[in-house]
Amino acid sequence: MPAIALALCFSVIPFLKTFVSSFLTISQSGKAIGFAGLDNYKTLFEDKAFISSIGNTLRFTLYFLPLNTVMTFLAAALTRRRRKCTWIMEAIFITPLAFSLSAFALVFKEIFRGEVSIINRILHTSLLWLDRPGSAMAVLVILGLFLDFAIDYILLTAAFRSIDRSVIEAAEIDGAGEVRKLFAIETPMIATMLSITVFMALKDAILISAPVMILTEGGPFRSTETIMYFYYLEAFKSGNRAYESAISSMMVITSAIIMGIIAVLRRKDA
Repeated sequence: MPAIALALCFSVIPFLKTFVSSFLTISQSGKAIGFAGLDNYKTLFEDKAFISSIGNTLRFTLYFLPLNTVMTFLAAALTRRRRKCTWIMEAIFITPLAFSLSAFALVFKEIFRGEVSIINRILHTSLLWLDRPGSAMAVLVILGLFLDFAIDYILLTAAFRSIDRSVIEAAEIDGAGEVRKLFAIETPMIATMLSITVFMALKDAILISAPVMILTEGGPFRSTETIMYFYYLEAFKSGNRAYESAISSMMVITSAIIMGIIAVLRRKDA
């Protein structure tokens, strides 16, 4: 009951109020001044900047999601057995948890900023990484990987190490090699946790805003302006309450649809 009460107070009721507000004309002070119907949504989808933010978010997700999944899976697979030097790799892999998001973003900004940036000195190049659309998105993806890597690695490593050792020993007796054990036996046994990390990464990709705010500010030429950064600009910079309510409602409904599809697919697998 306490959990339900908290959910109602801080999630359900605010969403319902926001959803209703998305059909109203609202002043910058937050006062409803009329009924707008679907005009807010229509105006939103006629905004080229919003359409561009959807494309940028999808592009970031397509780059980030598979890379994050593969990297964290391989790192967890390499350290799933405790050996003498495993703790060194573990310490390196979970280091990002020791830093705040803003600190990481600022460090990346300095590493990739200008022709005489640190990365250019290392690679002996003179690229303006944050001033070109393609390279700016690449840097944003790399930052996203660093920010998400540690927690996903911990979850997958814990899942690997929770596998019943007798199953592994039985496979070894049958002559299964390391690769066969990993992909044919262990990976199916951690499929649930693997799917959870994928869903968490998908959520982070769709809702990314703070790294954009610090690293690129949506530039250059709005090439890294994601949906949530667009929301930030309209809601907190421009004071466009109609856009704020419409975007919030769409994001919640979209997330609910995605979670519903995932739940159906998992039920079929079960």
